[in-house]
Amino acid sequence: MKKLILSLIMATTIANGVFAQNEEKKTSFGVKAELNSNFYLSSDNPLVSKTSNGFGANAGVFMKSNITNNLAFQVELLGQYRNADFSILGKEQTMTNWGIEVPAYIMGQFAMGNGRFFFGAGPYGTAGISAKMGDVDMYEENNGIFALTRWNLGVGMLVGIELGCGLQFNINYKYGMFNSYYDNEGNLVENTATIGLGYRF
Repeated sequence: MKKLILSLIMATTIANGVFAQNEEKKTSFGVKAELNSNFYLSSDNPLVSKTSNGFGANAGVFMKSNITNNLAFQVELLGQYRNADFSILGKEQTMTNWGIEVPAYIMGQFAMGNGRFFFGAGPYGTAGISAKMGDVDMYEENNGIFALTRWNLGVGMLVGIELGCGLQFNINYKYGMFNSYYDNEGNLVENTATIGLGYRF
């Protein structure tokens, strides 16, 4: 009888472990919102003497797929609002930007109490919808200031924690890898840091 009971306990434990592992491997979805601080590094453009960071917001959805219990893939679709200050020929001007961002991360994750700690890195792409400096369309060539490209690629890093209820807290840093000046007169590199909340269903 004791052997039978032990066998049943072992079988139940193994079954629960397999079930939990299968649960971990399921694809899940979530939502997130972030505050961002955006900064452009400008060099070799005679019109721009200084840049300063501005603040904005991101919001969107994500899909996470567990590869193993400690390794996952996550892709996000975010709408973004950003702004930054430029000193152009000694005059301070603010540029506002609306766009779409698609980051993808390979993530490590580890149990932490009832939740988990996670971190990741990977590429991202952006597509600009609107960029204005006053009434000037910054995506328009020969706009009298300088033109920007709508598209960019870069690399990002993500660190955060997830509570047992699915609520997430994260910080993120993204670095643009390509020149954002459309006409290539000088070099303009995007840098963005964010802090945000998310919820995984």
